Amino acid sequence: MSTIIKMNPRLADMIAAGEVVDRPSSVLKELIENAIDAKASIITVEVKDIGMSLMSVTDNGIGMDNEDVVLAFDRHATSKVKQESDLSHIHTLGFRGEALAAISAVSKVDIVSKTKDMAEGIRLVLHAGKIVAKQMHAANTGTTLTVSDLFYNTPARFKYIKSEQKERYQIIDIFNRLALANPKIALKLSVDNKVVKETVGNGDLKQLIAAIYGTKVTENMNKFDENVQKINIKGYLMNPKVVRSSKKDISLFINGRYIRNYRLTQAIIEGYHSFLMVGKYPIAMIYIAMDPSLFDVNVHPQKLEVRLINEALLAYHIENFIKRSLTGEPQAIRETLQDINHFSESYTPQALFLADDEETFLKQSDQKLPYMVYIGTYAGTYLLFQNETGLYLMDQHAAAERVRYEHYYDALAHPVFAVKERLIPYELNLTAADMETIEHHRQALLSFGFHFEDQKLVGTPTWLREHEVDIAIESMVNMLQENDAIDLKKLRDYLAKDISCKGAIKANKPLSRAEIDHLLSALSKCENPYSCPHGRPTIIKLSESDIERMFKRIV
Repeated sequence: MSTIIKMNPRLADMIAAGEVVDRPSSVLKELIENAIDAKASIITVEVKDIGMSLMSVTDNGIGMDNEDVVLAFDRHATSKVKQESDLSHIHTLGFRGEALAAISAVSKVDIVSKTKDMAEGIRLVLHAGKIVAKQMHAANTGTTLTVSDLFYNTPARFKYIKSEQKERYQIIDIFNRLALANPKIALKLSVDNKVVKETVGNGDLKQLIAAIYGTKVTENMNKFDENVQKINIKGYLMNPKVVRSSKKDISLFINGRYIRNYRLTQAIIEGYHSFLMVGKYPIAMIYIAMDPSLFDVNVHPQKLEVRLINEALLAYHIENFIKRSLTGEPQAIRETLQDINHFSESYTPQALFLADDEETFLKQSDQKLPYMVYIGTYAGTYLLFQNETGLYLMDQHAAAERVRYEHYYDALAHPVFAVKERLIPYELNLTAADMETIEHHRQALLSFGFHFEDQKLVGTPTWLREHEVDIAIESMVNMLQENDAIDLKKLRDYLAKDISCKGAIKANKPLSRAEIDHLLSALSKCENPYSCPHGRPTIIKLSESDIERMFKRIV
């Protein structure tokens, strides 16, 4: 007797669902993409209980007739691919006919659809992929598809569902991506009966980006529109002063499809390279229009990753277009070695990296650094010192980071902070998803001294300086989105690192002698003066014997 059997269709659909729909946001993505493919100009989305109890998408597209509405839920039933050659010319977001079959296999589905030629619409109800009701139903032209009780028959899938806040963030994020990819479609998202995002669909990309990210974030936005052979590349680049701690706000679109591609994402980051600190990423949108035969979208179950022809060449052009847009001209390679005379004390002294009242945290124990005499600066970044034992090189940025880190780490050690109420609410560089996170964690943020009312920051902790408010908020929001909850120990370290890095003395910044002496004194009083918060060394020593070995004076 044969041990190999043909899998029954229902089981095959449930397995396929694990690849296509692993969480509520991936279900929502498929439903909205179907509405876009149906040539809708208005799409309304409703979500309840992070999509587990209900997700509904209503569109004014072309709709389906009695026969098609049933066939749409058959696996590999599609109107978009009819022969093999069509795979190399995909113009739609969906084409494999897997999504609806997979979704219906792990939920309860209610669909009402009507074409312009039908007198009445058709309603179909499915439970676990099986039709339980079919009837005529009054409806407008278009389709309303409702998914309820997601994963009710596959409880093992619940282990992949993150916290409520994490899933809400993913739903808003995927909605934003699809909105950014379709500026000519008016989209509205309601979560738990509250409208959280709405776009007008007038085709104005600049206005759309401002609606998604906020007008303050999009101030001084750079834009480019270039052609490489028959490929058009448009870029919308936020000012480098507005940064993120992850790559999540770098968006790539090809022919109206949001995609992920490591090489092109790295090209965007490299384009911003000289404008951002290490570990920080830009907010940028790149729109690519190209012949469908030049890329393959059929390499990922959710069609997020694509394979591109001439990917390296495309990445090269994107990087250079970004550099040119940000600088106004092609950027030359920066010379590493610079004449030490450029850093003489003829420079106007700069403000010290710490205010006098912030130095009180430094422990008054014995200095942990040896006595050293300043002798010069190398490459505008490394301070040179010497004593009787050898030569010392100090990275001025890493050293300043360490001093500031210990100040903020100490300031964040207390569970309750005094709040300084603001006469005028502080305007934040935050997206709708970020504000959702803040709303969800309002009380926890208040315990750190951040007071929000009606999505406005009306109070800040007394220990935080004015120009560091954006840094602190962005750091805390990222930590909350990544970890779902506030871990006081992690948050203390995370926030202290982020603030200390952004406000520290930068490389290639000339320092006065007073600033150098101040930095050395403050560093010597730190608990750990020999490394920055990220683990890089602050000081490297070359002993006299090391130097003599280099010159072959000793063996």
